Amino acid sequence: MPQAVSKIKACIFDMDGLLLDTEKIYSDVAGKMLEPYNKTFPLETKIRMMGRDVRDATEILLVDLELPHTFEEWDKEAQKLKAEFFPKADLMPGVERLIRHLVKHSIPIAVATSSTKSMFLIKTTRHGDVFKLFAENITCGDDPAIKNGKPAPDIFLTAMQRLDSKLEPADCLVFEDASNGVEAAKSANMSCVWVQDTRFMLDKSTVPVDHTATERITSLLEFVPEKYGLPPFDE
Repeated sequence: MPQAVSKIKACIFDMDGLLLDTEKIYSDVAGKMLEPYNKTFPLETKIRMMGRDVRDATEILLVDLELPHTFEEWDKEAQKLKAEFFPKADLMPGVERLIRHLVKHSIPIAVATSSTKSMFLIKTTRHGDVFKLFAENITCGDDPAIKNGKPAPDIFLTAMQRLDSKLEPADCLVFEDASNGVEAAKSANMSCVWVQDTRFMLDKSTVPVDHTATERITSLLEFVPEKYGLPPFDE
């Protein structure tokens, strides 16, 4: 059960691994690039990278696997593979149902993603009909207003202010799949639903209990809006 929260007035969504099934693609890209070094992509490293901006995430990879590359060198090659595979990304289960429900009931929504704007456009290629529901309320990791990436709270606070200058952090509910994003939401003093993808758990036999999210679920299909003072699903 979620901790006690105020009635939610706006929802802010992460994108990678939350709205779009891109985390598997990230893993595939990293794995392919590691083949010439006879290295595999450790899940521990993957989890530490999730939710961070591209530079921070890549630096973690380069250090953990002791790769002889600068960020610029690695990213140049990675971008080619990402441009090939990311347009194929699927929506995560329950995404379209929830987004259309919130829009129908006039609940303000925003995307706050560590992805750059150019990568956002590539990743959402097949899903323009869903992402257009966010209108202009898309904040990306390379936005000049974002001085510090997740787990800092900057991107969520910026997304909130752009939605409505009258909103307070307590009015907002963040949806995140990564622990770095959950930490960012907490730092922003916002409620947070942690939608943990069980594919990326180190110990799949144990349910985490020491997290800081308001609630942990494993799919947006499990989300119950009325727990947060939001309109219940119609069906």
